[in-house]
Amino acid sequence: MAVTLAEPTVLAAAKDTLYPDIDTTPDQYAVTETQFTQSTWGGWTIPQALRDRLAPYNTLRLNAGEPDLLGVGMPATEVLNADAATTPVTVIEAKGHNADPAAADVARGINQAHAHLPEVNLGYVAAPAPSVTDTARAQARNLNVGVIAVDDTESARIVEPARVTGAGEFSTTIDAVRLQASTHQLTDGSFPVNHPKNYLGYALALAADGDTDAVYAENVINAISGGRRGAILLNLVDDQPNGDSLTHLGAEVVRFARDQHGSVTAALAEFDTWTGSRTRFTELAPRWAQLARSVAIQYEPTRLIITALERLHENGVSEPTLADVALEATRINQPLAVEVFFTQHRRDAVLTADGEIAESELADPTVYKSGIHFQFKYQLYHLGILTTGGTDDKNAVLSNTWRLEYAIKSGISQS
Repeated sequence: MAVTLAEPTVLAAAKDTLYPDIDTTPDQYAVTETQFTQSTWGGWTIPQALRDRLAPYNTLRLNAGEPDLLGVGMPATEVLNADAATTPVTVIEAKGHNADPAAADVARGINQAHAHLPEVNLGYVAAPAPSVTDTARAQARNLNVGVIAVDDTESARIVEPARVTGAGEFSTTIDAVRLQASTHQLTDGSFPVNHPKNYLGYALALAADGDTDAVYAENVINAISGGRRGAILLNLVDDQPNGDSLTHLGAEVVRFARDQHGSVTAALAEFDTWTGSRTRFTELAPRWAQLARSVAIQYEPTRLIITALERLHENGVSEPTLADVALEATRINQPLAVEVFFTQHRRDAVLTADGEIAESELADPTVYKSGIHFQFKYQLYHLGILTTGGTDDKNAVLSNTWRLEYAIKSGISQS
């Protein structure tokens, strides 16, 4: 009998059912557990097209075990108590069978999904339709778990909707996926601007009189969407359905501008004089650079990189490479590091099926997001955190040094 509803197939159909437009929906993101990076499943060769549907991958470790998929964002299907969460965290436990679709262990999947509910908002079990009995549906309904019945390789349907539940403290895995969800479609794998003035300037343009886009293009840069995305990523601007607004942090940038220059207009005029300058921001505008540094240090990837570099420094690594930083970052917080450093389409190479890092793959420059070694590294250089800027030359990525301008622990010269 041909294999049609093995577990990877069931999971892909369930993912497509809950998140049919995930590639174009800014506030949705989903990752599949690394066990699905293996090429076979019970002796069945997983087609590459199916592996692509399940991508991207990450190590998913929750208190109750390893869910098959973790997603962020409201599913496209019916959800009970949906008003209780705007961007819920969802787990899917998939159950399939290589030979007999009716033999999938649905009850076990329901219990697994239910066990994750203290950490997430929505839990689902997905299984071949012939295995979904009335008894299983009743069990799921009583435990607030949704049931996805998979009919074939491409189609599935909700037969029991999930109910939003409260979640306690999020794990580092969920924090990492939530972070990526917030930046999904904002960065597309690349931090959008490479100079701190460009995201500070968007906050000022938003506060200025007149059309924000016109003010920004006239005084900062023409890449309006990039500046806006950078300001959103760094929590200066809140993207709301009724328009952008300043966050508390963005409002502080505006207050600083008025204190330094007398008005937002005068501050933007000063920003205009910096256009095209290659001078390091710490030298060009020291006080503004210090403010920008305070903003950037609140961004979790910044803290991860600095912590990794501090640890490398303490261990005697005086000239860290991107591979060194990425590997050390995975030792600190692997789920977050995977989201920050590695492209989605190469995760199955970087991560082994048991969730470990394939260190040999870190010598391949194509596994890294361009934003980490180009735009974001330049940000950290202009802020006085790193000694050198980034590169967009893939041939130079692995030899481009990452060094802290000032390490906390002494012992190695940072001159």
